Amino acid sequence: MIKSLKRLLYIALFGFCFLKPADFRADIVFPARLELTETQPGVFDVFFILPVVNGKVLKASPVLPEACTYQTEPEITGTPNTKQITWSIDCQGEYIYGKQIGIEGLQGSQVEIMLIINLLDGRSYNKKLSPAMAYFEVPEPPTTLELLKNGMINGTRSLLSQPYLYLILFCLVIFTGFGSRSGFYPGFFISILIGYWLGAFEMMMTPQWMFNLTAAGFTLLVALKSRKDLTEAFSKLLLIPPGLFLGNSLSLQEFGLILTPEEQVAFSVFFSLGIAIGILLSLILFTQLKNILKSYSVYESSLKVFSILIGSIGLGLLIFESSLFWKTTSMLPQIPAMLILFFLLLPLLRGSMSLMISGLLFILFSALGLTLAMNEISLPYSELFLLALILISGVFMLGKGMVPNFMFLILLIMGSFAAGNIMGEYANNNISYPLARSVGYLAFGLFLIGILGSSVKTAESSNFLKAVSVIITGLAVLILFNLFSNDYFEGIVTAFLSGNLPIPVISILLLILAIIFWPRNRKVHRQMALKSRKPLVSLSMVILAVILLPFHLNINNPWFEAEDLDQAGMERIMQNVLSNTYSAFNVEDEEKLFEELSNNVDSELLDNVYLDSRRRLNMGLREGAEVSVQEVELNSMGKPQVLQDPESIEYPAQWTVTARVRHLKHIHYRKNQYTGTVALKAIDNKWKISKISLTSEERKVIAASSL
Repeated sequence: MIKSLKRLLYIALFGFCFLKPADFRADIVFPARLELTETQPGVFDVFFILPVVNGKVLKASPVLPEACTYQTEPEITGTPNTKQITWSIDCQGEYIYGKQIGIEGLQGSQVEIMLIINLLDGRSYNKKLSPAMAYFEVPEPPTTLELLKNGMINGTRSLLSQPYLYLILFCLVIFTGFGSRSGFYPGFFISILIGYWLGAFEMMMTPQWMFNLTAAGFTLLVALKSRKDLTEAFSKLLLIPPGLFLGNSLSLQEFGLILTPEEQVAFSVFFSLGIAIGILLSLILFTQLKNILKSYSVYESSLKVFSILIGSIGLGLLIFESSLFWKTTSMLPQIPAMLILFFLLLPLLRGSMSLMISGLLFILFSALGLTLAMNEISLPYSELFLLALILISGVFMLGKGMVPNFMFLILLIMGSFAAGNIMGEYANNNISYPLARSVGYLAFGLFLIGILGSSVKTAESSNFLKAVSVIITGLAVLILFNLFSNDYFEGIVTAFLSGNLPIPVISILLLILAIIFWPRNRKVHRQMALKSRKPLVSLSMVILAVILLPFHLNINNPWFEAEDLDQAGMERIMQNVLSNTYSAFNVEDEEKLFEELSNNVDSELLDNVYLDSRRRLNMGLREGAEVSVQEVELNSMGKPQVLQDPESIEYPAQWTVTARVRHLKHIHYRKNQYTGTVALKAIDNKWKISKISLTSEERKVIAASSL
């Protein structure tokens, strides 16, 4: 009976979760703002906007410092919903620090007015004025002593308020000790400072969960390796990512201080001193705990208990932090799958090279690749290049159980460079704050390299490494097939239907070389009982031949006739010419742009298509925004219609153009869906657009994270 009641209660609670959510109501918010912008010392441009409610303007007026006089007469403009007043004031060279600025006439209303003050020295104040608090006193600039006090106190307090930090320091002090491991502490402190300063200059931006997750993983690994015979496997590399993430999370905290750029640098220096004090205090605390245990002669016997306790806590926290992704998958790091494979494969192939050296080389060359990508210098076909390195390394790992040292060095240097370049290019196209987030994701990749490299001894786990290599190689093949299915095979069909014969010359030569160098088991080898060499080089050539299939030579197909295509063929032609037409606007050089357009659009229609498409793509953009076409999809194409021109065929069609719009600090996408008719005409045995008429256009703005 009790079990039935419990089951009924659970079902009722489960059903309650699907009930209609409660309604939420909010007051109407009217636009009201008082903005002062200093243009010269003591001279301000004033912008005052008031709402119009039920045809009436709120009777409120700004209260400015007594020393300020009108420099220009107020100019009144507005809209049906707002009244806008602009004028200039001269405060006779006096600073407005310590002066009150407010609004009169708010009593009896529910209107709140946003006060914005922008000063020449770089300070910017934002304060909401209400009937209860209608005045704001501009605070005095902080002195150097106040900056020192606030910086050190906030730095120490912010660091000591991080609970996951105590797990890391506890593991370092209790399980590793000072002795020969004392280099861990300055390394950890320096990584915190680097993360903090990168965040202060918006060169790194990571969510809080990254520090929590890496700290929990670090704690679990150190607890598992706390026995003396395993501590040598522990690498300083593991401390770098958590330190970077901790420092970065500290840089994102707000302290309510309005500072100039120079004062912000000074505050950051003093904040760093506070971080050092916090680290020192924490180390002293855990060191005293260790000394107390030693004084009672229970330190050695308690290590096992501590390792079980801390390991259990680390595992629990790791599961807890990972549950974030089960609930909200959008929080997962936006790292291309190919880079994840590279991060996982790299530490398994390092052989005799130390994990620390491997990690530092990864940092150096991935940073170089990322820097080039941020300066719009991309490695051509970097994805295929990195895939080739992964697959060839996998072949050698499966065949010999290891890769030669020179090959690993090539994989490490060139692969890290390509990984940084791919990450930067992907972030530029899909993520807001591309540089800052790319640095954070590469640091997370460094943590994966460190955690896997510290967990597996490459010299003693050949079978395990082979099994992992099989999995990684298989996933790389799937990624390669996905790339080809999206781009290559469709391109082959389109090229053929456009009158070209694609011939992969490089791939054919590589296949011939693979056959020539394939090891033969000759009779003399059998008589001497010699094992034949494994065809690792030939298999590598086969892999390169497959990867280089997109690099083909197009020659004209002498048997092609444009008029002989059926409906399915014409749909591919329509998709191709529309895609090429819109993608041409990604070319910055106007001459090359017109050349691309002329290959797909009739010369009589060229100017109209250029002007109209440019206008539609840039419609509604703010100044400084960049737009680029990402995808053109033919949604539907009807039966052909007869035109007066016998050489043209007109089709009713609907297509969607997806364009990326990149602003200074964020990215979003626009989808323009067009409905109309498109006429195709065979000119010199090649199909081109000869006429286009639109009947409707729908535009939709989409956040980058939802694609």
